[in-house]
Amino acid sequence: MVRGHSKTIEILSPGKNLEYAKEAIRCGADSIYIGAPKFSLRHEQGNSMDDIKKLVEYAHKYWVKIYIPLNCLLFSDDDIKLAMQMINEFYSMGIDGLIVQDIGILELDLPPIPIILSTNAMCFKKEDAQFFEKCGVSRIVLPRELTFEEIKDILDNSNIEIETFCYGFLCVGYSGNCYLSYVEHLKQTQSSDKAHYLASNHGVCPERCMGNWTLKDNNGNILRENDRLFNLRFLSLNNEIERLVDIGVDSFKIAGREKDLKHVKNSTAIFSQIADNLVQTKGLKRLSSGRTILGFKPDLSKNFNKGFTDFFFNGRKKEMYSKYHLIGTKVGIVENFDGNSFILKGDISLNIGDKLRYQKDNNPVQTISITDIKDNKYYADGIKDDITGLELYRYIDVKGFKEVENSINYRVISVTLDITEQNNEYKIIAVDEDNNHTEITVTKGNTKYIADKLKESLCKLDIDCEFIIDKINSKNDVFLDNPEKIKDEIFALLRAERAKNRPVKKAIIEKNNYPYYKKELNYLANVTNNCTKAFYQRHGVDKIEPGLETGIPLKGKKVFSSRYCLRNELGVCSKTNPQNIPPLPWHLEQLENGNKFKVEFDCAKCSMYLYLDDEENN
Repeated sequence: MVRGHSKTIEILSPGKNLEYAKEAIRCGADSIYIGAPKFSLRHEQGNSMDDIKKLVEYAHKYWVKIYIPLNCLLFSDDDIKLAMQMINEFYSMGIDGLIVQDIGILELDLPPIPIILSTNAMCFKKEDAQFFEKCGVSRIVLPRELTFEEIKDILDNSNIEIETFCYGFLCVGYSGNCYLSYVEHLKQTQSSDKAHYLASNHGVCPERCMGNWTLKDNNGNILRENDRLFNLRFLSLNNEIERLVDIGVDSFKIAGREKDLKHVKNSTAIFSQIADNLVQTKGLKRLSSGRTILGFKPDLSKNFNKGFTDFFFNGRKKEMYSKYHLIGTKVGIVENFDGNSFILKGDISLNIGDKLRYQKDNNPVQTISITDIKDNKYYADGIKDDITGLELYRYIDVKGFKEVENSINYRVISVTLDITEQNNEYKIIAVDEDNNHTEITVTKGNTKYIADKLKESLCKLDIDCEFIIDKINSKNDVFLDNPEKIKDEIFALLRAERAKNRPVKKAIIEKNNYPYYKKELNYLANVTNNCTKAFYQRHGVDKIEPGLETGIPLKGKKVFSSRYCLRNELGVCSKTNPQNIPPLPWHLEQLENGNKFKVEFDCAKCSMYLYLDDEENN
């Protein structure tokens, strides 16, 4: 079942709010995911129903799709009732898809709205894709941890739409099976009914994984102290999009609903340009309409990042976490260092406020800031070494950041006007880039225009101009009065025609008894309500354990699961370097909250798990 490459390409961008979402559209997004007022996995990035409705109206002018993440776990009948109410409202306002984690939503009486399974639904294998395709699910968002070959296996053995992450922040644990926030809040509240609403599976995550940890072996020897062991680099698959298109991936998601506006603008523009190049070379179509006119030059260095990784896409590797690494753009080699100033040999100019990193010998990486520039000499704070001859890497580019932040960008739909004279009237036919037609007849006027000059007078960019006349075909000069009014009339008709012809996908969740490929589900399946339980029972699952966040005892339970492996990162993998392994099991302490965990490794599955240490269970 090899489906071949996709016919369309979709760049899916984050919408923190209405303003950010509009900017993403102007920078080339084919679709936007934007948080609902409740039940969104970014709790602080919820949006009002009114703003979502405004966004739908704006986006649909460009045939841009709007997806709503309603992707928290649901715990009570009240949760389910409110979720159902919101789903019906979203359907009424015309959203294009609903992103869900809780499988119980599939058991509800849903309107014919496409259902997209969140990465938190943990669909890792072709069996997941095959099953949910039979149930009527439209799309699956694959976990970030999958390799190219694993993604290909899913695509080769299913016909469901596949979405992959292509850029942005990385969770170190399997999305859906990280319960670190739940554990922290359970200790604070002593109530699972409160803690599960303060957990990452409900959109509240303090990101302790990216904080500081101390790692010890089983004899108490310190292996790493006060180290950001789980602070992963950013994912970037910008060089892999063509390979993924070739095997049939439909959509490429940019992570970052919590990130700033320059992140949204810059990353969207970068991947939109990649998509445009593939349209030219592979005969694809973009999922949406219009082209962008950018007020900045896209470049990954103009986003804050922690260095980049392809994670597991091309196989397991070391050095995925970022504390001890040179990140950013190489800007040159230091010359004439005199304690707090230097000359830089290279082609890149620095600016006051830029932040750079260097590494001397095998010592930890150091950060410096440019404080002044005089003649050709740079002055910096934070220099602890003689840096003569060292390479400098810039990871905060102040000028580049501001260029993106302050940019004004446009999204325009190309229109051609054909003008023919009939007696004392003109017949004007407007055709847009999607071959939508409309026509009007106007009385011949008194002001003379040649076609090019008429086009020039009507092509005025504004932030929401929507249409732009790229060509006017007329055999003769045109005599018109008030061409602006005529243009507005044509565009109003064309807008209505586009709305009538906008591609709309509807989908029905099949209430069938197609057997699920597992007969038993443990607590890691996150069955947290009666609807989820009923769904799996209907599909033949005999034994269903309640989800971990329902209040079951945590002793002996995995509270964190990851494909990332500390043994591999520290160079003592049992497969590649089994010598001198510090005594197991290892133990971790999260320094910001003091929680302690036992670390276990499943080398057969190349996975790592955290359990609460015994003293934490008392």
